Order: sequence, then structure tokens, then C-alpha cells
Amino acid sequence: MDHGGSAMKLILIVFNFIYDEPIRAMIERLKFPGFTEVHGVFGTGESGKRFGTHAFPGHDTMLLTVVPEHQVAPLLDEIVQFKRGLADRARRHGGIKAFVLPVEQMV
Repeated sequence: MDHGGSAMKLILIVFNFIYDEPIRAMIERLKFPGFTEVHGVFGTGESGKRFGTHAFPGHDTMLLTVVPEHQVAPLLDEIVQFKRGLADRARRHGGIKAFVLPVEQMV
């Protein structure tokens, strides 16, 4: 998809809900035009199971944003820096994953 000469990308970020504020601050700092945030996301991954139950407590947040391709690298760089600061904490609380997907069409 072309948007003023730049391909559009969907960035999907999944992270422990305790990082809501810092992740939102990244999006604002980079002046992204908008995003969708989904709370109470359950699943399994590197940090274990999160189902909001006594056996598997906790949940994640999922944030989605569609941006021109040139805005992807700055966000991924910020996420890498954020993850470096989580080394010990992430073992207890889980971390953050970002996925970049092509946007074929938007209407």
C-alpha cells in the first residue's frame, strides 16, 4: 500500500500491562498519528502463561499502530532500549515483543 510514497506497516506490540505508561509515552514521543490499545490480553509465551487466574495470574496489553515504513525503525530502536533496561525485571514480569507486518490495504 502506498501512502505518500511510503509503504505502510502495522506494528503490533504485546507487553505486560505494568508497562502501559512507558509504551504509550514512546508512541507519543515519536508523534505517531494514532494507535489502538487492547487491555486484558491473555496467552502464553516466553514469560509463561497469563490468564488472569490464581494459577496463571497477570495479563498483557496489545497495542497496534499503522505507520509509514520510515517510522518503524525509530520505534523498534526505542523498544530495544526499553528491553535492555528490563533484564532482571522481565524475568519476573515478562517483557515486550513487537511484530511488524505489511499493510496490504486500508479502507
